[in-house]
Amino acid sequence: MIEFIEDGHLYLYDGIIIPSVSEILHFLFPDKYKNVDSDTLQKKAIYGSKVHEAIECLEQGNNLPELDENQQFSIRQWQYLKEKNKIKVLIQEQMINYGDNYAGRFDMVANVNGYLSLCDIKTTATLDKEYLSWQLSFYELANESMYHTRFEKLYAIWLPKRECGQLVEIERKSRNELLDILKKFKESRKEVEE
Repeated sequence: MIEFIEDGHLYLYDGIIIPSVSEILHFLFPDKYKNVDSDTLQKKAIYGSKVHEAIECLEQGNNLPELDENQQFSIRQWQYLKEKNKIKVLIQEQMINYGDNYAGRFDMVANVNGYLSLCDIKTTATLDKEYLSWQLSFYELANESMYHTRFEKLYAIWLPKRECGQLVEIERKSRNELLDILKKFKESRKEVEE
């Protein structure tokens, strides 16, 4: 059984803390945000969280949270992409785990142009496809182990501030690549603990 503790952003598997996909990605990309100050990172995270929340509310038929002009623009871009690509949202914000190896929460499973797809919403100024490839592939590996479902496509729903949104197909990493990185990640954690 997997649990999430918001305070500290911790995942528990049968009561034991396990790594998150974010921790594995930080291991893979240790310098990703090194030149960005913490205030800017926090503002960008709040902005992105608000857009995620609004999309979730829209898809559930709930009232939208209060949004600024840029966030409203991002939501209009989402609605355009949704119509253009025949996106039918099936699952949102699903917590998954790969046994006691790692856990995470993906943004969305959707039918996109007729393909069962795993999607991640990004509001960043630039889209890091390599980072997303690892992120979505780790989510897919966990989902496959839990539900025996493999997605036909992986997508980024890219909604950069004040720019046109895009649906970007993301290449998946192989199971062997994922397991290799997972092994290296675990070895690095053991070294730190010793």
